[in-house]
Amino acid sequence: MIGPFKEPPFSPFRISPVGIATRKYSGKKRLIIDLSSPHGSHIPSINSIIPAPDFSMKYASIDQAISLIRKAGLGAWLSKADITSAFKVMPIHPEFWRFFGIFWKGAYYFAVRLTFGCKSSPKIFDSLSEALCWILINNHKLPYVLHLLDDFLIITPPSTPPSLGLSTLVQVFNELGVPLSKEKTLGPCTSIEFLGITLDSISFQASLPSEKVQRISLLLSNYLLADRCSKAAATSPPRPP
Repeated sequence: MIGPFKEPPFSPFRISPVGIATRKYSGKKRLIIDLSSPHGSHIPSINSIIPAPDFSMKYASIDQAISLIRKAGLGAWLSKADITSAFKVMPIHPEFWRFFGIFWKGAYYFAVRLTFGCKSSPKIFDSLSEALCWILINNHKLPYVLHLLDDFLIITPPSTPPSLGLSTLVQVFNELGVPLSKEKTLGPCTSIEFLGITLDSISFQASLPSEKVQRISLLLSNYLLADRCSKAAATSPPRPP
């Protein structure tokens, strides 16, 4: 963001509420600008004037990942990479900065990168990910690449050098200035978690990761000791101790 400003540097401009969203299990916090505000008002929100059909998208599925592993063959090499602070990679056109303002502790700030809470952000960012996949597949001849927004799965046949897929991706992203999360760059291996499912190219199995199984088991054990369970409790399981 740019700021703080004592007075808005734009006219006209738009200010929206701001909040923090906390991920259920990791506890990671993320700044959210409520671009659907004002709610229930005759004044249109930023999101309400963004045409939904132009920014709708279809996400990658675990079935697609399984299909690519089958094509690559038994013992295929699996690698994964994740773009760091993904939305911050994509700039907002300066003409639109004025519409992404917040007011905090007596000062004005304006987002200059894609924001969480904006209807068009996922589709706009996905155009970058699609371009990166195209480059990897067509210019660098990686046979199987799949992505879900900022998460990339690279699959190479067992006959190829194990690190070929991941090393190629890292090189390309570095050349293009796309930052990768070191903690989430994994592989090559024959078993990896993608979209919350563990995929194994040796056994050709897809399964829940052990921590998720433990979490579900704990939840069920607690319910067995209770007389009743509300829908809210069932859909919002507590974190394991």
